[in-house]
Amino acid sequence: MQRMHGRPLVTPEFHPLADFADFGAAEAEMLRDCTSRRLPFTDAVAKAVVDQLAPRLRAAGVAGGVSREAVATWLAHSSTGPFDADFADLLRSLTRIEGGATFPGVSVPMPAQMIVATMALVQGQILLALGKVTDTITLSGLGGIWMDQLMLQLGIMLEPLLHEPNGPRDYKSDDKAALHPYADLAGFGAEEGRILEETGALLAPLASGVVSLAYSYLLSRPESAGYFQDAHHLAERKETLMAWWVRTASDPYETDSEFGTYLRRVANAHVKNAGMYPDVGIPAQLTIALMGWVEMRVMTAINTINIVDGGASAIFGLFGDPAVIARVGRAWMSMLTLQLGVLIDPHCFPGALSREPSTSSPLP
Repeated sequence: MQRMHGRPLVTPEFHPLADFADFGAAEAEMLRDCTSRRLPFTDAVAKAVVDQLAPRLRAAGVAGGVSREAVATWLAHSSTGPFDADFADLLRSLTRIEGGATFPGVSVPMPAQMIVATMALVQGQILLALGKVTDTITLSGLGGIWMDQLMLQLGIMLEPLLHEPNGPRDYKSDDKAALHPYADLAGFGAEEGRILEETGALLAPLASGVVSLAYSYLLSRPESAGYFQDAHHLAERKETLMAWWVRTASDPYETDSEFGTYLRRVANAHVKNAGMYPDVGIPAQLTIALMGWVEMRVMTAINTINIVDGGASAIFGLFGDPAVIARVGRAWMSMLTLQLGVLIDPHCFPGALSREPSTSSPLP
């Protein structure tokens, strides 16, 4: 096991599902040894995050601003580790607040879905910054590792806001249409939707390979293998995942899309007392860790796409410009993280999808 000054780089005390998410010593070592651990990089990302986040939070009704110093401190630790109990405690100290939870650098409570959207914004800024200081291959690997560990951190941040639901969440009709109420906060708009449309056309045919890879992994892990009842159940789940991948790779953010309604049905089907197997409920933290694993692999997959004609079309082939893969990666990671928010929403305390930020949310 690789160590930092005699300490393991990644321990279960950081997140018990870190190994499941495939975030281990090798991944942490790459973070430490690459360009991302340099102070100018951390400062540049912190500045970009604050510049982008502060006005978006004000527009969403969140007062208090964003502390660049706190964001820089958090990113510095995220660049080097070790990812252990001390790191988890630091993260909790930055995000635990009277009335609930918040994001590093923010001084007031935030609803769960706002924290999810803020993480999506940060992911994008990290990828854009990496695109300026790394080559294409390094960006693909390093960016994927960043995405993976940030999903695990998101799980820690959301701890006070998650619970085991008794059943599916009842959504009002006007809550179902939009995929996520804070997509604007995440910085996801028409341009990102266009990128999904262009690149998704190439990734959609990979559905069978994605399904095979995902379920081979899920069945190999003790944390997830027990959720599959039998061969028939497994076949159904494979069909569901294939349908999700194809729909995900076709710009689900179109205004006339029913993707939001579809994804909420998927989310509700994975809680107890719902779906075809009402005795089976998927824990929110397992879904979060799995999304980290997925994002790490999608970052590798988009390295096989080349944007040509100034963005008018896309073909298979290595990117020539890391800044381009960073923009594409930002769109995909934002989309997947926002989807994660919807998938775990039944586990979030009521009001998590409200457009109004919570100023007080007593926890049991």
